[in-house]
Amino acid sequence: MKRIIMGLLISGLFILTACGQSTPALQATPQPDLPTTTSSPLPTTTPTRTALPSATPTASITPLPTIPTFTPTFDVSTIVTVTPAPKADCPTIQENESLDIINYEKGFTTVIIDALNQGIPVERITTALDKGISEYYGMPGLKRARYQMQDLTNDGVSEIVLEFVAFYIIGCHNSKYEILLELPPDGSLLSPSTTSFRDVNRDGIPDITLLLGVASQGGHSYGVYEWDGDKFANIIFSDDPKYPESGLIWAETTGDIHYEDTNRDFVQELILDSGIPVWDTYYSGLPWRNKRTIYMWNGSYYIPNKVEFAAPEFRFQATQDGDLATNQSEFDKALSLYQDTIFSDKLKYYSVDIQKNLQANWMARVGNIRSTPTPYPNDFTEYPRLAAYAYYRIILLHLVQEHESDANTVYNTLQEKFSNDPYGHPYVEMATAFWEAFQSTHKMYAGCAAAIQYAAEHPDILTPLGSDYHGWQSHQYKPEDVCPFR
Repeated sequence: MKRIIMGLLISGLFILTACGQSTPALQATPQPDLPTTTSSPLPTTTPTRTALPSATPTASITPLPTIPTFTPTFDVSTIVTVTPAPKADCPTIQENESLDIINYEKGFTTVIIDALNQGIPVERITTALDKGISEYYGMPGLKRARYQMQDLTNDGVSEIVLEFVAFYIIGCHNSKYEILLELPPDGSLLSPSTTSFRDVNRDGIPDITLLLGVASQGGHSYGVYEWDGDKFANIIFSDDPKYPESGLIWAETTGDIHYEDTNRDFVQELILDSGIPVWDTYYSGLPWRNKRTIYMWNGSYYIPNKVEFAAPEFRFQATQDGDLATNQSEFDKALSLYQDTIFSDKLKYYSVDIQKNLQANWMARVGNIRSTPTPYPNDFTEYPRLAAYAYYRIILLHLVQEHESDANTVYNTLQEKFSNDPYGHPYVEMATAFWEAFQSTHKMYAGCAAAIQYAAEHPDILTPLGSDYHGWQSHQYKPEDVCPFR
């Protein structure tokens, strides 16, 4: 599988050093290839977003909402190897010639278990299933039944893994066969299928990785199950506490998963490359990038730990990637991305009209239309907005690492470059609100509260950062997103 290479254009103007060392301050070097900001304000034809009510300024600090935190790296020394289960006692295999396996009134599950408990070999059962399904559909030779024998409970006796319309794991209990796990077919009546049986979390029990189903446009989902001593449990974390067994991993048409020990702790992580969708999902959600999610084993579940995207194409994507890296405490990476937002001449402009043009070009290719839609002009008001915001976020990075002198230099640069710019000025005001609150208390919490209060009172500053027209992968910015250190 291709691995994602994050294309980071690291400016030589400043380098983030190890914690506790002073960092060179950002210099106010002009960017020659960037346009002047003499065009019109942000168009009012952007997709609507719910306006936030204006907050009444008060002397007290409004309690701040928390942001999601990522699970710390799992300590491999705490892994508990599962004790082998008592050896199962299964019915003796017999050569039973009277095999009435296909009785649709009974249902497949009952027929399969009854046949196994009569001692009929699983090979004969799958052959009979295929024969019956071929006759039912009028398609001679149709084969749907597949089986494997794997010891999935660590008791020394193999379970039967059967894929036939539904997915079954069948084992023995009290000298009889019973269904230990049953998963339904997908929308095309195809059974979930196994992609691997591997003990990737090193607890002595195989993990069963399954392709659960494929949707009409090629999107597909995965699940991972493991024997917990009583049942086969889903070990993908569900964000719905009411349905802990509902966790799954969704990939787009070109997406896939694999296992890799990314942090060298000898426990493999589950890596999802989301891939790119097709057809109307692609058209509606433009622009798209591959999204990599690293699921870490926390002792009970595989849980999302870190996210990263393929190299940004548009300037707003670099800004959003910087905020994501900041939230994941990847401060060097965040700094590089904010630098790209400010200085890179390779990142493209973005606007409502540019999204429409991307969609029109895609439709022209799909419809084999010879005439190419005329590109819309760049919205040069986007740059000062994003650049001013990036300077503000660099200030936060310096302060959280206790580099206040460097933060002061960047703050002065922001004031110098954008105080008189009509598009960057609101972000200067937000930075000023943060700076003054921080200077009076020397607490990030107080500065964040002031910045978030400003964003709540001026919600229009959030739209250029990430809104409806930035695509389905874009973060939809809220006031609390402008300052995460709380």
